[in-house]
Amino acid sequence: MDAKEFHRRLDALYAAEDTRGAHDFLREQLTAAETRGEKAMLLTVANAYLGFCRENVLFDQIEGLYQTALRCIGELDLHGTMEEAITLLNSATAFCVMGKEELSEELYRRSTALHEALLEPKDPRLAAVYNNHGLLYRAQGKKAQARESFRRAFGILEAGNGAADELASSRLNIASVTEDLEEAEKLITDALAYYVTPEGSVDIHRFTALAALAELCFRRGDYREAGRRFEETARAWREMGLAEQRRGILLRNALYSYESAGAREDAERVRALLEEAGA
Repeated sequence: MDAKEFHRRLDALYAAEDTRGAHDFLREQLTAAETRGEKAMLLTVANAYLGFCRENVLFDQIEGLYQTALRCIGELDLHGTMEEAITLLNSATAFCVMGKEELSEELYRRSTALHEALLEPKDPRLAAVYNNHGLLYRAQGKKAQARESFRRAFGILEAGNGAADELASSRLNIASVTEDLEEAEKLITDALAYYVTPEGSVDIHRFTALAALAELCFRRGDYREAGRRFEETARAWREMGLAEQRRGILLRNALYSYESAGAREDAERVRALLEEAGA
């Protein structure tokens, strides 16, 4: 199986929302490539597997996949290439999600330097680098650096007529760190214009936009409205059959908002929902 067929089959499993099938397929292909000594294919699978583990919170496998990818890069003499840049980016993002911020920062730094050396300044691939690095800065509480990274990413996407979903998520990134509440509202509103389209309505980032609008209400001091919006977002999340862990976070935000508003009945209702969810 070549890389093109590998990605075709993996994409089909993702499209069918067959998470278990995708995991089995990745594990099988990793073992097969290792057994046959196909280093290029092994690197391809390891990078795809890193992304899967990141999205599905399989943190115990990430370190091993990173080391496998590094070994392949060395054996294939790919230092200084886009293959190395992509591997560093994938790994940096995975370690960021794991909370290994120091290692993630170093990998982002190296990946950014490689991408900037290999690509034109307005190449859309740079937007992904800046957006992901911005997420780390945001997690570290470095809002100024996060804003700079997010704005650089958005500038590239906007100038290059980026895809609607990428522009929407990029707007939400900036909204999450800007101190200007009017700017945040405009960014969120513009993003929501995409999430009400047929394509956007099934995009999981739609919930990020709804939660961002609730957070904006809280930042403005409209605590009860913030609680209502967080609670509605949690309800929509459940209706989609998504992970209860995220629903619990949304409900806790609703509870805190209602408590801040002194809305006792609303707070009690949400406490009951949290108990029901076991959160």
